[in-house]
Amino acid sequence: MRALLRMRGGLLRLFFVSLGLFGLAACHAPEPPLRVATSQWVGYQPLHLAQGHAFLPPDRFRFTDFGSNTESLRAFRNGNVEVAALTLDEVLLLSDADHDARVILVMDYSEGADAIVARPGIARVADLRGKRVGVESTAATAYLLARALEIGGLTTADVTLVPLHAARQERAFRRGEVDALATFEPLRTRLLELGAREIFSSRQMPGEIVDVLVTRSRVIEERPEALSELLQGWFAAIGHLRRHPRDAVAAMAPRTELSTDGFLQAIAGIHFPSHAENCRLLARSGEQLSPTINRLHRIMTVQGLVFGEAPRANELFDDRPLQRLDCGPDSDVTEDSTR
Repeated sequence: MRALLRMRGGLLRLFFVSLGLFGLAACHAPEPPLRVATSQWVGYQPLHLAQGHAFLPPDRFRFTDFGSNTESLRAFRNGNVEVAALTLDEVLLLSDADHDARVILVMDYSEGADAIVARPGIARVADLRGKRVGVESTAATAYLLARALEIGGLTTADVTLVPLHAARQERAFRRGEVDALATFEPLRTRLLELGAREIFSSRQMPGEIVDVLVTRSRVIEERPEALSELLQGWFAAIGHLRRHPRDAVAAMAPRTELSTDGFLQAIAGIHFPSHAENCRLLARSGEQLSPTINRLHRIMTVQGLVFGEAPRANELFDDRPLQRLDCGPDSDVTEDSTR
C-alpha cells in the first residue's frame, strides 16, 4: 500500500511539474500576428513593399487587402483586424459611432490622386447638374464629391448619386451606367485610359484628404513593440521608394494592375510625410491637424455623414508608437537605416 501511495505521489508530482512547465511555455508563447487592413489605394502599397523587402518581420504581421476602404472600415469596426489604413474622414465616422480609434501615423496626403472623372463632354463640376455620379457613400470619395460640388456651386441635390462600390466603378463606366465617378488611384488612371477626363481632384483641396494608420487604445497598450515595428517598416519602405523609385514601384505596381509608369504617375499625386513630419503632425496629440478635423467634420455634418460634435484632436491621435522610434532632432534616422 505504501509503495502504491509513493507511486501515486510521484505521479502527482510529475503531473504538477509538467503542468508548471506547460504554463511556463504558454507564458512565453509567441504573440499572434498583428492583423492589418489595407486596400488597393496606391498610398497604402508601401506597407506591402515593407513586407516584401523584409523591412517587416514576416511572422509578426498579416495584411488583408480589401476591395475598398469601406470594407477595411467594416473589418475594423467588427474587430476582425487590429490596425487599418483609412482616411481621416473615415476615422471621424468611427469616432461618431463611439468606436475606439486612435491614429498612430499620417501615411499620406492626396495631392491629385483622388479625383472626379467624367465622360467626354463634361468639362467642369458645374456640368454635373442632372448627371449620374457614382460614389462610395462611406469612403473618402464621398467627402471629395461633397467638396467638389461645394466648390463648383452645386449640392448633392443637383446630381443623381449612384452608390457604387469601388470594385464596380470601372465596369459601370464601361457600361455607361454613370456619367461621372468620384474615385481614387489606381482606378483614376485606369478610367482615364478608358477615355474619362478629370474635372476635379484633391489638388484643388490641399491637405484635406489624409490617409492614416488607425488602431485601438487597447492595442497600443498591449502590442507596443509590434506597432512600432510596423511604423519602422513603413518608414524604411518610404525611404526605399525615395532612393530607388523604379525598383520600389516595380514591386508595388502589379498589386494595383498598373504599369510601372502608370504607378509612378499615380503616386505623383501623393505626398508621404517623413518620420520627422509625422513627429511634428502628431505632437501635442495631433493639435496641428485640428483645423483639418474641423473642416472635415463640417462638410460631413452637412452631408449627413456624422451627427455628433467634432472630436478633439487628443481624442483621435496617439503618438506613443511613434515616440518609441525617437522623435528627437534626428528623427528621420528610421528612413536612413536601410541605406
